[in-house]
Amino acid sequence: MKGSTAEIDVYAIKPFEALQELNRSLIKKVSQQTDLIERMSRLKRYLSPQLADYILKSDDPDLFKSHRREITAIFLDLRGFTAFSDSAEPEEVIALLRSYHAEMGKLIFKFGGTVEHFVADGLMVFFNDPVPCQDHTEKAVRLSMGMRDRVKELRTGWLQKGYDLDLGIGLAAGYAAVGNIGFEGQLDYSAVGNVTNLASRLCGAAKGGQILTDQKTLTQIDSLVQAEPLEELHLKGFVRPVRAFDIVSLRRHVEVEKRFNSGRRSRPARPLTRSKVQGSSIQCF
Repeated sequence: MKGSTAEIDVYAIKPFEALQELNRSLIKKVSQQTDLIERMSRLKRYLSPQLADYILKSDDPDLFKSHRREITAIFLDLRGFTAFSDSAEPEEVIALLRSYHAEMGKLIFKFGGTVEHFVADGLMVFFNDPVPCQDHTEKAVRLSMGMRDRVKELRTGWLQKGYDLDLGIGLAAGYAAVGNIGFEGQLDYSAVGNVTNLASRLCGAAKGGQILTDQKTLTQIDSLVQAEPLEELHLKGFVRPVRAFDIVSLRRHVEVEKRFNSGRRSRPARPLTRSKVQGSSIQCF
């Protein structure tokens, strides 16, 4: 009897162990899915949906660790916003910000920029991280000009309502430390360094409708844009004066090429074959 009892106990334990193993496996899968959802949520806060999906498929465990990277940073905010918010009703301010953010967001996603943060009318975007792209300064310039043009259109409606607002932009290229900053449960993907400080100060010095950059950045895009030199700026936090330039427009040959490419894109697109779809990969647009 003792032998048979022991034999029964052994068989009774095995299903229990199997259940425990199944439970551990389910917990692991749930944990993995939770991590994926959290990762997706963080990514889609500051990346376009295309770039977020691209990164989610990456197996790189060090994707968000701090690292050094050359970036192009853009700062923008609205001239006259403080006076507007002081005189307008809170509901008017929120409505305008929602419309303004939505329009800027469409352009940022179109060009594949990374949203670092936005505070009221202020917004910071940078290029070349977490997804690298060779022509990040050019893309930053094109985005900046697109945002300036869109705000010019919005400004017509704002003036009709008595809102005297316009957009000022600062743009600079250089090296920064990039990675997650914050605390557990509240992390932001940020860029820190002299380049972001410079872009911020240039934005502060820009008048409505201006896109200010420095000479070093301008040398990277000189064949792309026409820029007007300004007086040297004494910017807070910078020992030496900064030679600043206002980016006015694209150069003529670039405008012609842009119109030509726009005309080609307007034609009906040929459907992609399966091999082309499978062989494609997403990079900075």
